[in-house]
Amino acid sequence: MNNTIITVFKKEIKDLFRDKKTMIMSILIPLLLFPVIFGVLGKSMSSSKDTVQNNLKIAIVDKGDSSLGKFIKAQKNIKIKTSNNIKSDIKSGKLYLAIEIPKNFDENVGSENTSDIKITYDNSSQDSETANAIINSDIDVYSKTVVNTRLQKRNINTSILSPIKVDKTTIVNEGDGASKMILSMLLPLMLVLYSYAGPLSAAIDLGVGEKERGTLEPLLTTRAGRLSLLWGKFFAITVVGLISTIASLAGILIAIKENGGAFGGSAGMGAMTGIGISAPSLVIIGILIVFLTMAFGALELAISIYARSFKEANTYASPLMVLVIIPAYATFALDAKNIPLMYFNIPIANVVCVLKELIAGIYNYSHIGITAGWILVYVVACILFARFMFSKEEVIFRT
Repeated sequence: MNNTIITVFKKEIKDLFRDKKTMIMSILIPLLLFPVIFGVLGKSMSSSKDTVQNNLKIAIVDKGDSSLGKFIKAQKNIKIKTSNNIKSDIKSGKLYLAIEIPKNFDENVGSENTSDIKITYDNSSQDSETANAIINSDIDVYSKTVVNTRLQKRNINTSILSPIKVDKTTIVNEGDGASKMILSMLLPLMLVLYSYAGPLSAAIDLGVGEKERGTLEPLLTTRAGRLSLLWGKFFAITVVGLISTIASLAGILIAIKENGGAFGGSAGMGAMTGIGISAPSLVIIGILIVFLTMAFGALELAISIYARSFKEANTYASPLMVLVIIPAYATFALDAKNIPLMYFNIPIANVVCVLKELIAGIYNYSHIGITAGWILVYVVACILFARFMFSKEEVIFRT
């Protein structure tokens, strides 16, 4: 890197960080966004679940005053409500569900026949679904009690119902496994999205922003050649993009660790206690994200140079965001241990897949090599495209 490029780089970095908007968009928002989002989400999930568990509003239509009805009414936090229109009350949220028990229920159970009951609930309501799971669990307990009673009458050991005892052993600690699974779904997606979004504001500012401020023409009259200007701007954009990505990563880690957040035990997703990514994985992840940010930065700089205004640059950048999101989300639910080879040849998707593998502790060097090779192709292609745009007079001076 020659002195001219370093001088341009320093000048552009100073200009970017003098702008408070850059600091807010690149560092502050990514750092605070995820803790706030997941904190609110976690508290909302926890509050919703606690509300249902502590105030289980149900209606019981028990025509024969059955033992099942009495059993359910005796359960903790059950709130029995009367209803003149069950479906309407469930739909409006006044009831979570309703149970209808036939008049001859105890007679059928006593004679060891099967008796039907009817549960009505709203499968489009999270609260109603939660209540349905709780009530079904209570009914299972009651059913097992009835079966045990029947076996005891025949002097049959109740253990006959459990011929197999399963002793479960997990490869990874239960808390660690849940942590890595959620992290392997969330982290690659966020890193890729911020590799795109991080350098965007800086790229637009150093390209079309210079045009609109009228500072690009004087810059071109200096001793610095166009290539030096291009490289200086490109490295400044890359640095800002990486800072934004690191800030977003820090925000995710804060969100994961915060008590009562979406990943806290109280929210029902399991405490994220087992997060741990090995040093080699972090190094490879860091290298891939650096090069991906460079590719996006160069492409966004080319778009910015071509555009006539901020508005036009944002218009061109919007479809690019869609092209980033589609392959990223297409691989969102893939299992890191069974990713088909073709995904490692698809732009963006290949990076997400490799990050998934690395977080899971899988080092498939052929996958890493294929993805790294493609990223280098992206970087070179995007830099050449930006260079082409920066060398065209009719592009630079478009008005």
